[in-house]
Amino acid sequence: MSKFLLVVLLISILSFNSYAVNTKQYIEKKNLPVHITADRLTAFDKKGIYIFDGNVVAKRGDITLKADRMKVIKNLKTGQISKVICTGNVVITKEDKKATGDKAIYEANRGIVTLIGNAKVVSDKNNIEAYRIVYYLNKDYVVSQADNKTKRVEVTIYPNKKGKK
Repeated sequence: MSKFLLVVLLISILSFNSYAVNTKQYIEKKNLPVHITADRLTAFDKKGIYIFDGNVVAKRGDITLKADRMKVIKNLKTGQISKVICTGNVVITKEDKKATGDKAIYEANRGIVTLIGNAKVVSDKNNIEAYRIVYYLNKDYVVSQADNKTKRVEVTIYPNKKGKK
């Protein structure tokens, strides 16, 4: 489960995209513990599946991840986390940054975090809303997508005050 610490961190990075903390610098803080609470944990060690259900809260440093359910899947050959799927009322926060959605998926081998359904990322007053927001961790860029039916991608960006970055 020690690799799980990295997964929670990587999911939380979504909330920082272009307003970000340097991703590589933050990942280097590997020794920060993760504290997870949930109503229930079901572990299938032989299958490499760990399911946290009910009021899931995962904290690492100043990052908090909340969801109704979190499923962690690890590669049985390597022991590394391959995928994390959070569903139901997903909220990721760090200081004045917040990412929300109906579902969040972290794919370790592809280096991708995806928020799906009512996806929103807010940093200070700036925000982006879309059906889907995909953050490519290794390439440090974001792609947002409308649901092709009713809601389009919406972005609000406030100009920086003079002297502030």
